Amino acid sequence: MLGTDDHFRLIETAVLSNSGKSSEWRTASWERCLKDYKLDPSRAQLVDLSRRELREEMDMFDADIALATRELESTLMMIEGGGYSAHIANRNGVIISERRSRDAAFYCSTDRIGALWSEEVGGTNGIGTALKNLSPTTVYLSDHFYADLTGQACASAPFFGPDGHVLGVVNLSTYNPGVPQLAHRVVFGVAQITADRLETAYFRNTFRKFYTLSVAADQRSTVMFAIDTDCRIVGATRNARSLFKLDDSAIGSRTLWALFEKIRGNPTLDVLCDSLSELRPLGSGKVVEVSLRRPLSVASTPRSVGTELASKTARPTLGKKVTTLAECAGNDRNMKRNIDVLKKVFGSGLHMLLLGETGVGKDTLARALHYESERAAGPFVAFNCSAVPETLIDSELFGYSAGAFTGASKEGNLGRILEADKGTLFLDEIGDMPIQLQTRLLRFLETQEVMPLGSGRVRTVDVQVVAATHQDLNTKVASGAFRQDLFYRLAGAIVTLPALREREDLQTIIANLMSQVSEDCEVTISDEAMKLLLAHPWPGNIRELRNVLTRAVKLATSGVIQPDDLMLVQSMPARSEEAFAVVKSNHTRGLEPAAQRSAPSMPRRIAAAEAEKEALAAAMKTYGGDPLACMQALGISRATFYRKLKQYGLTSGGR
Repeated sequence: MLGTDDHFRLIETAVLSNSGKSSEWRTASWERCLKDYKLDPSRAQLVDLSRRELREEMDMFDADIALATRELESTLMMIEGGGYSAHIANRNGVIISERRSRDAAFYCSTDRIGALWSEEVGGTNGIGTALKNLSPTTVYLSDHFYADLTGQACASAPFFGPDGHVLGVVNLSTYNPGVPQLAHRVVFGVAQITADRLETAYFRNTFRKFYTLSVAADQRSTVMFAIDTDCRIVGATRNARSLFKLDDSAIGSRTLWALFEKIRGNPTLDVLCDSLSELRPLGSGKVVEVSLRRPLSVASTPRSVGTELASKTARPTLGKKVTTLAECAGNDRNMKRNIDVLKKVFGSGLHMLLLGETGVGKDTLARALHYESERAAGPFVAFNCSAVPETLIDSELFGYSAGAFTGASKEGNLGRILEADKGTLFLDEIGDMPIQLQTRLLRFLETQEVMPLGSGRVRTVDVQVVAATHQDLNTKVASGAFRQDLFYRLAGAIVTLPALREREDLQTIIANLMSQVSEDCEVTISDEAMKLLLAHPWPGNIRELRNVLTRAVKLATSGVIQPDDLMLVQSMPARSEEAFAVVKSNHTRGLEPAAQRSAPSMPRRIAAAEAEKEALAAAMKTYGGDPLACMQALGISRATFYRKLKQYGLTSGGR
């Protein structure tokens, strides 16, 4: 990490000499910071927005923030163990959503919701410079303009809306001055993949009523067209517009055959969805691979009388079909028992609590319960207590009237509870709800009444509440961080969803996910790859499995996924490999592994954790608490060593 004077001289030299082709983007950014923005590299003056300003910036994000947040969760699975946190910033450079790394030691406190990272304010940084150049940007340590930020590394990639204009930025950052540059380059690639996936998701969602044509161009960004039944182009991604030289006037006025050689026989688009694999762009001798997808289907209306009710009961049209309860249960006995319980309780006036590790499908199960119940005619409203800043949870959940406070929307805000009237309210990550708001939620659950801020009017609401968390609420209750009476109120029915590694139908789940992620591709899994999939511990559960299969489908050659295509060593959290290393170290030092002394029924992960703890304690005792000697003996890194000490509550005395 550079000192302030050294960093200032580096900036001054680079700007004056304007040399170094590999860092031209950095020099240009530094020059803007010095000459155009008049920033002082020795004095970082960062900006956090007020509650009103943040609300406006979140509203400006003309897309589904929840979708972007879910994508961040998937992204963190791809870079597990690197200490990176993931963020979404809007087109103004304001962070509006985040998912923090499990390793809090490397969290960048400056990268929080409400922080403004435009280049004019934050100097050379991932978000601001990516927005300035409209291109992926990696800012590694001393690349930052401000000396105070040279201990941070960030990788950012802009993503574009269906109209071709920039929508926001994906940012992955860590405060780790020792992060290897090669590892950071890998994270940079993940940021670009995430931006590409978001761009694709938003495009398909916007044009879900149209056919979509994907073109395999020699570029990273998405090349997609939306076309109607007459083959007229009604939408195109930014990269498609650039590649085929389309402007706004061409959208809606040109057909697909103005860009590609027309297919003989003039088959219908429905026929082409099953057969089209390549097209030849006009004026080009090169054939490109393509795939054509039908409009995303809208589920049929449930059998009920009345056109008004029918209009309310239409299923979601946000892309994927709603998973059924039977699909959630699969062939797993525990899941079948869970769903039997939930079906009996749902709609009875009792609320319910879903427990389980991150990624086991709690939100998917909640949706399935709603759409297979008598409440299917009403709305399903999801609210993630950890995805919204603490200062906004109250107004977002309970609502407010026009003019309730300075900066309030002129129209007011109905609030998620009132939006869910006659339907289901899914409160995800309930364990993260601030204690002061738990009291207000408890009052609502007891009375079914809510009074939006500033309205002075009490509204009675009919809502089925389903709460979910991956946290141990009993521990939080014992520590005073979660109200005991709220826990009991939510506990009309409590079920724990099994982790993926505990499911009896893992092979069936893999097959079902393969059919989803392979889309129109004919891809199978080799026997060797399947063995690895079945043996993997899946700490990220179904979300991690989906990511692994999605990536493997893209990497597979000859239509068969091989072990190398899975890249499980990279996607597996470091702790799994470390557990093996520690157990091996135990063995070579003559210590009996705890896994061998454990009862036969002890799960493998618990046994491995016990082995880690005992090996660490033994090493600390043997080497008198000398950290370096312990690290070398155990064959683990410094970061891992201290993380494990903290995890198991061990001290330098080995206790």
